[in-house]
Amino acid sequence: SLLLRFYDPQSGRILIDGVSITDIDIKSWRRLIGYVPQELNLLHNSVRENITLGDKTISDEDVWAALDQAGATEFVKQMVGGIGTTVGEMGGKLSGGQRQRISLARALVVKPKFLILDEVTSALDPATEREICANILELEGRYTIIAITHRPAWTDIATHLYKVDAGRVKRVSGRTPAKG
Repeated sequence: SLLLRFYDPQSGRILIDGVSITDIDIKSWRRLIGYVPQELNLLHNSVRENITLGDKTISDEDVWAALDQAGATEFVKQMVGGIGTTVGEMGGKLSGGQRQRISLARALVVKPKFLILDEVTSALDPATEREICANILELEGRYTIIAITHRPAWTDIATHLYKVDAGRVKRVSGRTPAKG
């Protein structure tokens, strides 16, 4: 919520390249962010509409590129209507992993600088969670990815791992990023 500027810090500061987040224009800041919340909200509409949210400036090519980055291309291609397929109320015609990938594609289609993932695999089985983590790992180097989670699968792909405890942030560990 602080990174998305739903709230401003009551104490301390959040710095982006040395600039206080509160000194950055909120609309400009939010245009840089792709956000995938824990609670997914899919519309009773097509895959395309769920990704573009009605933005007519987003092309089908952009939708397919986002689906590819989210690891969703294959299952969407297998749907009778492709990106025109209706997903059902709250995405009811899709599995949990498919809904998560559509939501990830929605965040990626706007070509953000920052991708914020809030407990995105908390409702998924371990195998699907590993698949989502593998998709996220493939995005390394293209986006600054901030994953808020308590799930252990994410510690394997994190380059920087922090723990929030009693209002303090502490670096715990992380892996060496891939070169590329």
